[in-house]
Amino acid sequence: PVAEVYARTAAAFGRPVEPAVVKRWFGVAFGGIGDPAYGAHEDGDVAEREWWREVVTTVFERSLGTSALDGFLSPCFEALFAHYADPAAWRVFPEVPGVVADARAAGLRLAVVSNFDLRLHGILAGHGLEFDEVITSADACARKPDPAIFRMALDRLGLDSHEVFHAGDSPVADIDGASGIGIDAPPPPPLPIRAPATDT
Repeated sequence: PVAEVYARTAAAFGRPVEPAVVKRWFGVAFGGIGDPAYGAHEDGDVAEREWWREVVTTVFERSLGTSALDGFLSPCFEALFAHYADPAAWRVFPEVPGVVADARAAGLRLAVVSNFDLRLHGILAGHGLEFDEVITSADACARKPDPAIFRMALDRLGLDSHEVFHAGDSPVADIDGASGIGIDAPPPPPLPIRAPATDT
């Protein structure tokens, strides 16, 4: 879980903190900061990286206090950012590789549209998941449900919206975002209760 990773990393840099405290403030930071400042950076990946830096800063400001951040925040952030670039930090539902392989074997073109950054490419490759296109919010300088990220996917695939099916788990980001530009995006079926798909 993300709180344990953050707490373990903080402790490694000499700032012990309880995972429960980190969990509380991570939820506040992740949900309250808003979108990356794409307009302030020419490179969307820089904007995404700075967004994550703000998340980490907020988490540890609230859980440790501002005075504890000197000499700690920068190396801790770099370690966390690198950790989540490692495919080993993420888990994939066991049926996913087979579904992706079957879809490719059937001749379907596959794309990932994700509110993430450059790290996603290595993560997917590390899990042996091959797609025709991987479009991140850093690429589009826009996050789902913004239509811009879906339009970039259509442009890269060379397809129109009526030729595409979008599967996602967020009613707003995925279903509303895709259907808003005419992409078929039905609600996903209920999933069984089980371990989370990622380390977060």
